[in-house]
Amino acid sequence: MSSEILDTSIPQQVSSVVVVEEPERICDTDHGYVRGWGVTEETVGSKHLSMAHGVIPPGAGATPHYHPFETAIYIITGTCRVLLGVENNRFVDIKAGDFLYIPTGVVHCPVNSGQEVMEYIVARSSSQEICLYHDQKYSSS
Repeated sequence: MSSEILDTSIPQQVSSVVVVEEPERICDTDHGYVRGWGVTEETVGSKHLSMAHGVIPPGAGATPHYHPFETAIYIITGTCRVLLGVENNRFVDIKAGDFLYIPTGVVHCPVNSGQEVMEYIVARSSSQEICLYHDQKYSSS
């Protein structure tokens, strides 16, 4: 391993490694489905990253929304149609084994289009959940 990457001057970082077990997760249903946040500022003190595990029942989906940060999703089981844009006039279909990247500010609306539960992992370049709707603007203050 390159010494440019490995920083041996900060041994206390090793003690900062955290395992978040299932009962410790923060769950929310803002979009109409269950998601358990494992890595956030609140759960582990993360500064720039969050990760969650979620499930969307067949036929369920989110309200169209966007985030002021990047989002990446990995589909474990099931299928999903993700409507895109303020008018929901574009879409992508994703299935188990697919990764989906959503750039900052893109309005999206995932809907479970299949007959089975869709299970996924989401990672974001923010340590906090910030969900905005197409008529809202983000303000960091």
